[in-house]
Amino acid sequence: MAPDFRIVLQRGGLRGAVAAKRSLPLLLIVLLLMLPAIAEDASYRQASSRTDAVSRSAEQRILKLLNRERSARGLQPLVADEGLTRAARLHSRGMAGDRQLTHQLRGEAQLTHRLNQAGLFFNASGENVALASGADEAHQALMHSPGHRANILRSSFNSVGIGVVRSKGRIYVTQEFASLLPRVSVADAEQSVARSLNQLRRDAGATSLRRLPAPELRERACEMAEADRVNPRAAMLPRADNAIAFTASDLNDVTRPLGGLSSRQASAFSVGACYSASRSFESPVYWVLLATYR
Repeated sequence: MAPDFRIVLQRGGLRGAVAAKRSLPLLLIVLLLMLPAIAEDASYRQASSRTDAVSRSAEQRILKLLNRERSARGLQPLVADEGLTRAARLHSRGMAGDRQLTHQLRGEAQLTHRLNQAGLFFNASGENVALASGADEAHQALMHSPGHRANILRSSFNSVGIGVVRSKGRIYVTQEFASLLPRVSVADAEQSVARSLNQLRRDAGATSLRRLPAPELRERACEMAEADRVNPRAAMLPRADNAIAFTASDLNDVTRPLGGLSSRQASAFSVGACYSASRSFESPVYWVLLATYR
């Protein structure tokens, strides 16, 4: 009988092929032993896929129901946001794993910090959680709870993320609400402060200042946020003769903190910013450090 090259392709001529054929029974035994595990893994993947499909369907149903409530009251519908949805699903998985309904899992950051860590820019947020047999039951339970109902109908919210995890025949539901803002990079935030400063100086009849790079100020601004304390000393770089530190939720309105620099004698400045939540702020704000030089 000719060697079976359909199973093993080897260099080395007939001898190598025959040797390979002799090992075929061993290969078949290994494959037979692996079949139950392969079948079990495939079965698990299929079951997991079905569970995910049920959860995604429940998320879509809940979104439809809450937007129906808003539309009936003349409110704008909420837009499903990918970042909020990831945060909601992660929280629901945590609740299902711990088998508890809670806004704060053990070792989990506060809501605003979680959304901030997800890279979201927002000035208001809220969270609803529910445990029910299905999407409609969860929605009704939330609508009959004053605090949860208020989140669903809050006019300032424009976005939502819904996370559903099915466990033991019930669903854990998380709704993450937010008033999302346009994404602004840290570099753009610093540039906005720089433009505002020089515009104030021009309005006051003073000369514009040259901006000098100081990347360490950005890092120090984040350290200031982490410490939850405004600290002008953090901006006192070598050669700097004056420093200010402030927080702002809107960089288009920084006239007050920059006002003292509108006519100050200086030739240049450096600025660093960090967008971060802290213990003192319900939503993230810009933490800004600015140094001026003679």
